[in-house]
Amino acid sequence: MALTIDNPEIERLTDTVASMTGESEIDAIRRALEERKERLLKDETPEEKHRRLTHFLETRIWPHIKPEYLGKLISKEEEAEILGYGPGGV
Repeated sequence: MALTIDNPEIERLTDTVASMTGESEIDAIRRALEERKERLLKDETPEEKHRRLTHFLETRIWPHIKPEYLGKLISKEEEAEILGYGPGGV
């Protein structure tokens, strides 16, 4: 996605922050957006976090799991095998 900034105030802020930090303009924008995202995530309610996690699982994780394993509980032995535990530990 290409982004064109045609706003003198945004351009001025970008130039100022980039010159203060020694970052490129792109890095200054990226970092500002990452920091804002983190602040917004900290303010999430438990319900919002649950909804976001469920969406992530539904769209990014569960589609990669074979249907016969979805919703199946695993035994402690299966869990240990997945995690790489053996008789002598990890």
